[in-house]
Amino acid sequence: MQFRELEWVNFLKNNSPKSKNILVGIGDDCALVKAGRQKLLLKSDLFIEGIHFKRKSMSFKSLGMRAVARVLSDFAACGGVPKFIGVSAGFPDYIDKKNLKKILSGIIEYSRKYKFSLVGGDTSRAKELFLDIWGVGEARKFISRSTAKVGDYIFLSGKLGQRKFNAPFSPRVKESQELTRNFKINAMIDISDGFIIDLYRIIEASKKGTVIYQDKIPSKNGERDFYRGEDYELIFTVDSKEKNLNFLEKKFYLIGRVKPESFGYKLRRKTGLFDVKIKGYSHF
Repeated sequence: MQFRELEWVNFLKNNSPKSKNILVGIGDDCALVKAGRQKLLLKSDLFIEGIHFKRKSMSFKSLGMRAVARVLSDFAACGGVPKFIGVSAGFPDYIDKKNLKKILSGIIEYSRKYKFSLVGGDTSRAKELFLDIWGVGEARKFISRSTAKVGDYIFLSGKLGQRKFNAPFSPRVKESQELTRNFKINAMIDISDGFIIDLYRIIEASKKGTVIYQDKIPSKNGERDFYRGEDYELIFTVDSKEKNLNFLEKKFYLIGRVKPESFGYKLRRKTGLFDVKIKGYSHF
């Protein structure tokens, strides 16, 4: 039987050797490791033709931008900023020098915008186009998905359903830095596989429950946006003792509260509380 994505993650967690230099390992948006006195964020992300994109659905420049933005979004989800990015790629026959330059131009444009250095990678022939973007970053304070507390307020950084699947997007790096500098953020994740399943990943990792307010969730297309992937907004939980909650509510969307684990995962509608069906995008 083929593994699902979460099963692969758990398999890797349970079978990988441990090290005292791994501060946060498999299962979060980034790994946090210790190298001498320095703490580094590490991240890798695949962008595969036929799985994550269709070849004719976007320009080659947009493809490069979107591929690297996915990694930057994971840095943002941990409260981090990118420092170094590498690109490994498999190129089918239809990729010529002109197309390769366009892909690279998108990555370089984002390197200027988000102030990271491009440091290398690897290339190979392949039947389908794929990019493996890997990066090194740093964080003033690492924010995990596993440290939500009972009573936390749950916020969303932007409206669901606004981002197009075939277009570049701006990862919430700036917003993440503002949040971690000025507020008591206990847990955070970016929405790559869908709002419902990615919020569940915070709740499951933190061993908590939650209630989300359906009428407070900002979405372009209603409830169907709860399950679509690749919104790349941030879901974050704010400590119940945060004094500047009113300021946060002016910039972001308050959409729920963290509850004890026994409460479960509930959606509050006008007619009452309902169990949430946990589903989202799957790579398998």
